[in-house]
Amino acid sequence: MKRFIQVIALLTTAFALAACGFQMRGQYDFDFEKIELRGMDNSEMSRNMDLQLQILDLKVNPPEGAPLKLNLISELRDRSIVTFSATGRAREVRITYELIYSVVDKNGDFLIATSQLSQRRELTYADDQILGKEAEENQLYTEMQRDIARQITGRLSALKLGQK
Repeated sequence: MKRFIQVIALLTTAFALAACGFQMRGQYDFDFEKIELRGMDNSEMSRNMDLQLQILDLKVNPPEGAPLKLNLISELRDRSIVTFSATGRAREVRITYELIYSVVDKNGDFLIATSQLSQRRELTYADDQILGKEAEENQLYTEMQRDIARQITGRLSALKLGQK
């Protein structure tokens, strides 16, 4: 009887997740095996993008070249105060990360025109926890960069190189 209840609970959970539209990310299917990654050398975003592409079994910057090139053009980090306390001190801070990139084929034709992706997070701020909040802010920037790297790989998987 206990086993029957567990099976029913599992099926109910699965149906509830399917009904709300939940879908696991799944594996990307690329129309290419190699890609050149250019720009923003030795930056954290470049390392995150390189890692994301390698996790998906793409050869990054192969010596023989690649059918397309991902150009990381520039990034911008911004920090602004959203709310103040009654004493005039920052209570809530908004951090923003923006990346400008493009994708071109081996002939230099744009497959993805110069585009901008951005992420925004808000965090509470306390003067007595400056070091902890600084570490939290850096962690949020890293998470935003990883999320943008995943968004770019999703856009790359939609590219069909045989067609224009």
